[in-house]
Amino acid sequence: MTSAVFTISYRKLFLIWSLTIFQYMLVQSQSLVVPDGTFRSPVDYTFRLSGGFNELRETHFHSGIDIKPSSGAKKDKIYCIGAGFVSRIKVAAGGYGYALYIDHPECGFTSVYAHLESYSSRIDKIVKSYQLKQESFEVDIYLTNDILPVTTGEVIGIMGTSGFSFGEHLHFEIRDTKTEKPINPYLFGFIVPDKITPTVQNLSIHGLDKNFHKIYDIKVPLGEAENGQISVIETIEVPSSNIGFALQMYDRADGSSNKLGIYGLHVYADEALIYGYHMDKISFSQTRQIIGFFDYQEKKSSGKTYTLCYKYPGNDLDFLAKNGSGLIYLDSLARTKIRIEVEDFFRNRKTIHFEVKGLGQQNDSVPDKKDFKQWVYEGQKTEITESGIQVTFGKNSLFRNIAFRMKTKNESGRNTSYKIHESNEPVKSDIDLRIRPDMSDTKWKDKTIMTYISSSGKMYNCGGSWQDGYIKCRINEFGTYRIDYDTVAPTIKNINFKTKAGKISRYKFEIKDNLPVKGKDVNEISHKVWINGAFVIAPFSLKSSILEIPIADLPAGTHELRIEVRDHSRNTAYYKATFIKI
Repeated sequence: MTSAVFTISYRKLFLIWSLTIFQYMLVQSQSLVVPDGTFRSPVDYTFRLSGGFNELRETHFHSGIDIKPSSGAKKDKIYCIGAGFVSRIKVAAGGYGYALYIDHPECGFTSVYAHLESYSSRIDKIVKSYQLKQESFEVDIYLTNDILPVTTGEVIGIMGTSGFSFGEHLHFEIRDTKTEKPINPYLFGFIVPDKITPTVQNLSIHGLDKNFHKIYDIKVPLGEAENGQISVIETIEVPSSNIGFALQMYDRADGSSNKLGIYGLHVYADEALIYGYHMDKISFSQTRQIIGFFDYQEKKSSGKTYTLCYKYPGNDLDFLAKNGSGLIYLDSLARTKIRIEVEDFFRNRKTIHFEVKGLGQQNDSVPDKKDFKQWVYEGQKTEITESGIQVTFGKNSLFRNIAFRMKTKNESGRNTSYKIHESNEPVKSDIDLRIRPDMSDTKWKDKTIMTYISSSGKMYNCGGSWQDGYIKCRINEFGTYRIDYDTVAPTIKNINFKTKAGKISRYKFEIKDNLPVKGKDVNEISHKVWINGAFVIAPFSLKSSILEIPIADLPAGTHELRIEVRDHSRNTAYYKATFIKI
């Protein structure tokens, strides 16, 4: 007996030691794999992917893998991948929807399961107790290790499409528990068969000025590959001495038509490595930098994603730290041989070969003097103050130096609009914006907001707060802003409510506000539902704008329904009705 206990303890200690060593090595190098058997699959079938790790999304790197449902008609159960405890449960109308976080203390990792349809019964019991206590459908619950311990293979929920999910799937992540950094699940053996080489559609060659702004852009369509090799026959002449490259590309895995992200890329100039990375991990604090990782100007103008093969001065993504800038200085008298290797996790590789030659022209673009205010430099705090407005750049606000421009527009009956720089310039982190209203109306003071006006004229509520006679707001994109007043309450539209419930198990209402929201300083609409004076947990989806009120468990008789919906400016809508259950 003693020997058996010793053997089990020894194996346990060996596993802990092995995983501790792995964690250290993971930080030091790339493409390592956790020993087989550390974790089991979160589903009970051979899965396929609809989304890959670090895939390029509009405003962030994808922090996990998206697992498709099985082909069966049944709802797919989600399983705990390893022993541990539920450390966090979050229910949200948007985002991850119904999400679950499980810590695995023996190895120092956290697994994340998002967009669930529902939780297991014992987890759901905890969630409902918090929702009722807080009188809120949305909750964010942090738990200690003694409240909800879980075992390997335990059913923890059902796959769904809650939150901002447009199709049933499981968003699955592995994070380092201490740093909360997501790590590529492929490193833990959560892989799918993949013998398909990445697809590279187009090459873009950027002539750059000394501040890394494009002064020239040459698009080069790429032909079919032969044995994984794509060659551009003619030498590409570039009327610029400093250049960088960008690629329109994607990957696929076996048995799936979904476009996935690229795992690794390396750029060589005359056989010297000048830029490269592998997508092994990402920090949430850096995920915003994705807009400096692809060609933001191209994305805004054409909607196409060209991944940059060079690095802006302010781009400090961790996975780019050990490699060069990717920038090339062209000698007008010589040709430079370029080789770009694009690969997936399994080293299925596509290689592009071409030559570039400069034309001896300088990179000395001069800012347009129209509306030009001053240069704002990356890495420096800068404050620009004019009548009615103050723009404050932090040290990390920009990816590169900009020739800052601003112009004003006055409309009858409205506050002044400010076009702040160019909307196609990426913003790395928040800029503090303060605008003073031209028109003062004390009765609307609590309804004063900052709005963003898109190029099509659509208005967004950015929220904000009063400070020394200004409305202050943090913005993360350039464009047109002004002060407005939000006095309109949300709307509550009946979808299937009837005074005689009949066989209806859930009443549905559409809830909308007059202004969509944008930024960190504004709240989405909130809601509360009561039946017979008692708070009811009523799910709401920001994706569909649908509020669902469960009535199946109510006893027969007459019941009083009350709904309250409130927006950022505390404009409140009410709905009251009486219904009968037979």
